[in-house]
Amino acid sequence: MKKLYFIALSFFAGLTINAQVLTQSNHAPVAGDTYVMYQIDSTGVTPGASGSSAVWNFTATPTRTTIMVTNSVSASTNTMYPAGSVARATGTAAANYYTSTTNQLNFWGGHIKVSVVNADYVFSTPAIQASYPMVYTTSVSSTFTGAITSGTSSGSLSNGTSTVNADGQGTLNLPGRSLTSVIRINTYTGFDFSIMLNPFVTAVGNVKQQTWDYYTSLTTLPSTKVNPMYTIQASTITVTSPTNIVQTATLVMLNKDYQYVGITENSKEVSELNLFPNPASNNFNLVFVNENADQVSVEITNALGQSVKKVSLENTKGLVHHTIDITNIQAGVYFVKTNVGNRSSVKKLTIQ
Repeated sequence: MKKLYFIALSFFAGLTINAQVLTQSNHAPVAGDTYVMYQIDSTGVTPGASGSSAVWNFTATPTRTTIMVTNSVSASTNTMYPAGSVARATGTAAANYYTSTTNQLNFWGGHIKVSVVNADYVFSTPAIQASYPMVYTTSVSSTFTGAITSGTSSGSLSNGTSTVNADGQGTLNLPGRSLTSVIRINTYTGFDFSIMLNPFVTAVGNVKQQTWDYYTSLTTLPSTKVNPMYTIQASTITVTSPTNIVQTATLVMLNKDYQYVGITENSKEVSELNLFPNPASNNFNLVFVNENADQVSVEITNALGQSVKKVSLENTKGLVHHTIDITNIQAGVYFVKTNVGNRSSVKKLTIQ
């Protein structure tokens, strides 16, 4: 069987949520938007149940911290997509193209690579990605057609369908973090394609994709305000001619900044303090907000209260992200005390 590739499966950019209401101002992609996602081991990952009090548990899915995908939005300059005003790219893949109004988000197509077919697909009518305002139980459907080009070859895109449903709200459990006030957006897209590769070979088939995006309304960083915390994409690509080929793939992604999301309730504590990974081995990351560029010190103590490491950090204003080396500390349970000006917080750390 021939090997089949499908690149740029992210037909749909992530939907976002603020107080569980989706609008143009807090959802539609704008030039300059950038966020990073970790790739997650997809083995055994399922999207979970829908409903108004759902609990989605993804704590057991390990993060591949060496595999990160940057998502970025820029103003569209591609003349192939005259209707698209912004271009959203995932990693090094070619961009997808969008426009938005106060009523809806429109998707105009993008790029695919299927086996020897390296093609751009352009919709003659848009696939509707959101109907504003969009809240839990809101749904929208649309149909579309279009064209495909590959080098000097061209073809058609037909029977395109898109459905978007806000099908769940509840709690999202992630590795080391539990988030409430989460809404899930379930998106389906499918279309048939036919493209002449050369005078003797025409590739015919279809693409189907189901995407689940999870968003929280408790946000503090730009990367988490308008972008998903967690994404699952299940895709099926079928080529019916000249050779019958079926390939399925599941891609799972975790927002790199998910550990930073939250609201500090105690004004005497360090703002937005997070420590990860935990358990840790060679080092751990300490993240917090230093509102006034105060002096910062970190002390690690053992279960007997004995100090094993002290660190002084630069008094940088804003979000601080510091990696602390623990290679010389024995395995066990420790406590990390972080002092930022007159604020202080303690978190437990397990060293393996």
